[in-house]
Amino acid sequence: MTGYGRGEVLVDGLRLAAEVRSVNHRFCELSARLPRTLASYEAEARKIVMERTNRGKITLAVTWGENGDDHEPSGTLSLDERAADRYMELLQALKRKYALTGEVELQTFASLPNLFVWGEVRRDPEFYLGLLRDVVTAATEDMIRMKETEGAALRKDLDMRVESVRDRVAKIRERAPEKVRETAARYRERIRILLEGGDLSEERMAQEVAILSEKLDSTEECVRLEAHCDHFKKLVATEAAPGRKLNFLLQEMNREINTIGSKSADVPIVEQVVEIKEELERIREQVQNIE
Repeated sequence: MTGYGRGEVLVDGLRLAAEVRSVNHRFCELSARLPRTLASYEAEARKIVMERTNRGKITLAVTWGENGDDHEPSGTLSLDERAADRYMELLQALKRKYALTGEVELQTFASLPNLFVWGEVRRDPEFYLGLLRDVVTAATEDMIRMKETEGAALRKDLDMRVESVRDRVAKIRERAPEKVRETAARYRERIRILLEGGDLSEERMAQEVAILSEKLDSTEECVRLEAHCDHFKKLVATEAAPGRKLNFLLQEMNREINTIGSKSADVPIVEQVVEIKEELERIREQVQNIE
């Protein structure tokens, strides 16, 4: 299932935000993007997301923000006094040695490399790790809530479609005995016409009709298909991650309806078979979204 979640924490003027996105995928794949200051904790962030998800192509993005600006906490800018003193000593020595004139201007002096340095905010590693855990957990739980909402709607749709299959199977079961009787009657009549007055015992006739009826009877397939419908609804209602089981069950349901279709050339039954196949295909597409 698709999902999106966002989490955010604000501590001492530092804002850390995480976004988790998930789209349908056969397996569980996670790609993560963390800021430099938190890169060493990527494994921990991955663990939090993977423990709460089963399938999907998931993207985790964590960003820093400070006072509303999206950048990493950069610390303070300071002057490297030792470097500045050394620069000045060398410039004065150069002036004396070569008898140069003029003064060193501020603009020129300030443009010298490595004169100003950023000092990173020094914090306990557990501080950063705690923030990361909080924000990734919040984003993941937010995504799961969205998936649960989608899952409830999906379950309702699947229940409706499975009930539609059951209704159509019931119509086939109602029609099938009548179809067998009609076919048996036509079979008897055709045999009599072919024999043209020849002798065929009633016992042999009954035997042949019984064999034909057995070939045309789809009661067993209907019973199994109804049982599969019950099993399907039970899996959807009780299993935490029924996706794979439902796929296997759909294969069995398709096998049963194909057998029913091959046994009958009756137009009303064939119409129901076609409708059931179409409904099963819709169910199969929906099942691909289940984790």
